[in-house]
Amino acid sequence: MTETQAWQAGRGIWKFNADRALAQEEAQIITTDGEVLAVAKITGITKHGDRYALEGELLLGDPRVGKPTETPHRSRNSVAYF
Repeated sequence: MTETQAWQAGRGIWKFNADRALAQEEAQIITTDGEVLAVAKITGITKHGDRYALEGELLLGDPRVGKPTETPHRSRNSVAYF
């Protein structure tokens, strides 16, 4: 999966707290094992019924891609705030 594909698949559409998401500067799309697939600067959100999607600028080639995330997320919920 490319960074672009990972960002498109992982950015939404999810149930999440829009205010908390907008308070963050960036989003990481990670595997269940904690490997970073994509990093994006958050620029906004779009509403889809009772769910949302992140809007952002994909940071292609970010050095964190392919490495373990520095902010592990142990929850079963697919959305976390850091």
